[in-house]
Amino acid sequence: MFSNRPVSRSKAARLMMGAACAALVATATVAVPAAQADDISWGINPGGDEDRSSFSYELDPGDSVEDSFQITNYGVNPLELSVYGADGQTSANGALELLPASEPSQNIGAWLKADESTVTLAAGEETEVDFTLSIPEDAQPGDYVGGMISSYIDSSSGAAVAVDQRLATQLAVRVGGEGTMALGMDNVDLSAPIAWNPFAPVSADFAAQVTNDGTLRARGNYTVKISGLFGLGSSTQTIALEEMLPGATVDLASQVPGLWPLIWQQYEVTLTPEGIDSVPGEPVVVNGTFWTFPAGWVGILLLIIIAVVIVAVVRSRRYEYVYEDEDDEADDAKPTASASRE
Repeated sequence: MFSNRPVSRSKAARLMMGAACAALVATATVAVPAAQADDISWGINPGGDEDRSSFSYELDPGDSVEDSFQITNYGVNPLELSVYGADGQTSANGALELLPASEPSQNIGAWLKADESTVTLAAGEETEVDFTLSIPEDAQPGDYVGGMISSYIDSSSGAAVAVDQRLATQLAVRVGGEGTMALGMDNVDLSAPIAWNPFAPVSADFAAQVTNDGTLRARGNYTVKISGLFGLGSSTQTIALEEMLPGATVDLASQVPGLWPLIWQQYEVTLTPEGIDSVPGEPVVVNGTFWTFPAGWVGILLLIIIAVVIVAVVRSRRYEYVYEDEDDEADDAKPTASASRE
């Protein structure tokens, strides 16, 4: 989700932050007043008298709504900002972010129109920028997420690159109609390291891809259960799945502790989706197998086998010696031919 923080930095830090701040062009935040005024420092919030930290609407195709976006300059110098909307997306690691300014929006960003594309604020000045959100007649039912952005471009002569610092307030719309919630899981892979310690379990590595194939935002959890033959050595881990936007694909990676490697392992992964309104979706179950190598137990088994072989060899040789001694005693006990003639 979007965090609450202002952008604030001094002139002395501009050169040092050039490359690092470039990453901010794809992030979205909600700002609050800065702890101390600086030469560049501003905050944003939804306008109006309502106590809200983001915009949220339920509209039908063809509907429109008017709202406002509040911006406050906490710096000591005049500040010029660009104001526009942008689509949101779920990154591969599950984070919710906004499209960069260079990438055109198809939904929220295209449906938003601010009354002013740029605003100039004197030191300490506050203003509200009105905007209109218009849902197209042909918009598909479902959830759409984006943000209202205020952007400051620093292209001062001393900067190595132009730095785009952006603060945004999340904007979510549910377009009426028959929406669908459907999460799918693919590319499931489980593996475990070689278990050298025979008296301690290991942690299995789990990886998969989850795709939101529906039109509604979804979250939930997934449970990974691993066991050996006949269900022996069962280990289970349940992990929360962060909110995903429609069309998003997220790479999952986690560990399942407490696995006793029993060479042949079977697993069952259950993905349980849930809408943002807590309505459960259809679970997805994926089954499979993988191999583990209990090197510690194999080593112990080899030592036992070697010990048994050694004991067997020693005993067999002892029996040979006893048998030879018995044969020698029997030979000594036999009468000689001359003695029998006498």
